[in-house]
Amino acid sequence: MILTIEILGILTMCTIIFILIWGFITLNQILRQLKYKNYLMEKLTQHVHTLVQKYDALLQQDSN
Repeated sequence: MILTIEILGILTMCTIIFILIWGFITLNQILRQLKYKNYLMEKLTQHVHTLVQKYDALLQQDSN
């Protein structure tokens, strides 16, 4: 009886460890994708801001 409980305990611990490692890897991949998405959004925002500044400068030159 005790041997059965020990085996079930070991199987439970192995299962929990496997799930925790898998969850950590998945969470790490999700965070990496979010960082990359934020990086792309920042670059896009900077590019749009630069284009707007150039456009405003051209409008001011045309009005003068």
